[in-house]
Amino acid sequence: MAEDYTIEIDISADELLAKLKVVAPSEEDAPAVSISDLTEALKKSGVTYGLKKDVLEKIATGKIFNKWAEVAIGDKHTEGKDGSTKFHFSTEGPKVKIKEDSSGKINIRDLNLIENVKSGDILCELIPPKPGKSGMTVQEKVIPSKEGEKAKLPPGKNATPSEDGTKLLADTDGMVVWDGSNVAVEPIFVTDKVDASVGNIRFNGSVVVNGEVGDGFEIHASEDVNIAVTLGMVTIEAGGDVNVAGGIFGHNIGKITADNNVKIKFIQDAKVQAKGHIIVEDYILNSEVIASGPVVVKGPSGWISGSTVASETLIYTNTAGTHNSLADTNLIIGHDPNALMELERLYEAIENKIKDFLKLKASLIKLRTIKARTELNFQQEKLYTKILSAIETIRLQITETDSSANKIINMAKQTLAGYVFIEGTAYEGTTIKITTNTKEIFSPKQNIQFSLSKEEIIEEKFSLHPDVKALLETEETEETEKIEETD
Repeated sequence: MAEDYTIEIDISADELLAKLKVVAPSEEDAPAVSISDLTEALKKSGVTYGLKKDVLEKIATGKIFNKWAEVAIGDKHTEGKDGSTKFHFSTEGPKVKIKEDSSGKINIRDLNLIENVKSGDILCELIPPKPGKSGMTVQEKVIPSKEGEKAKLPPGKNATPSEDGTKLLADTDGMVVWDGSNVAVEPIFVTDKVDASVGNIRFNGSVVVNGEVGDGFEIHASEDVNIAVTLGMVTIEAGGDVNVAGGIFGHNIGKITADNNVKIKFIQDAKVQAKGHIIVEDYILNSEVIASGPVVVKGPSGWISGSTVASETLIYTNTAGTHNSLADTNLIIGHDPNALMELERLYEAIENKIKDFLKLKASLIKLRTIKARTELNFQQEKLYTKILSAIETIRLQITETDSSANKIINMAKQTLAGYVFIEGTAYEGTTIKITTNTKEIFSPKQNIQFSLSKEEIIEEKFSLHPDVKALLETEETEETEKIEETD
């Protein structure tokens, strides 16, 4: 009965917890308490959410008096999580990353300090905020949650937000740089030197080196490479032009390869190859120089000696070879000298296979003679079958090798027009090759040019070809502009 006990209710300050206590004067003579009485009392106090019915039942059936019990628990709210920016590159600055190649080897000069990106690559992207969860008090009051704030893309140089504004994309190839608040994609990598502190350079853009490139180091660029000094035993590869203010002393190890043009002061003991033209200021000595376009040694006293120089169009120099030179000078129009060496290798292979064929054929004839008189024994029959198989294999190899050789010959013959221009002197020991034709020089010749006519190399008096003149004039104009800019 109501006068026999009272029900007290305590609600926490945050309204997430409600406690209940049945107060009776004497536990021995305590009256029965119904669950409905307890819930009704809670309801009058506004407590209607999160009721713990098992506790209420325990209080009623167990006649628990004069003790506080938790009878309702609300739901806490959770705050939303702010959005963030996910970077697809390291924001900690350059760090040495030594990597193994496919064979498990490492190159200690490959420091991988440059973080390359390509146009369209994702530099960073926004991670959306996570929503919070509302809470509920024991009095059924909603506790609202705070939504997480959206992150913003950092400002970018040579970078543009995606259409939906959630990503920052590179506008160009290059290296990505982070200064703590801004993203930049630099299309040109500039360094004062290439040494152990910088490592080999592998860059999706143009490279400018204002100082020395140490021996044994490499530069690989998808665009141009510009170097302000003379090179040594280095490897340079460019998807564009290579411009070297000095020359290259390659010691037969140095190599320059360009998908476009090469401009250099001199080439000595090195390999230089270009899909465009190669312009040399002073000389080419003991080197291999190959270009799809013209090769021009432009200096008025420029020379080529002890070298193999090849072009698909024309070669120009003042002097070819030197007096009493021990090394031959080969000037080739129409094909890669490496292709010629491959052609010689193929012919040698065919000759060796023919010798093998003749030996097998002789053995086969002997076995056929025996077979005509009597049956072959097991070993002879086995050898007979083996020889037949070997002869067929060699026949196929000769056919395939001959086909490869003919492809090289046909490619060489496609160049029907090409010139070698020697404005000064061509010395003995110089060989002119145009397509598959060869002409050796046994005594000095002055002011001469060579070309192909009716599948024969002919000699004519030197005259400045328009293509050579255009190249020389372009070089002079560029040099004048540089001087004016310096002044």
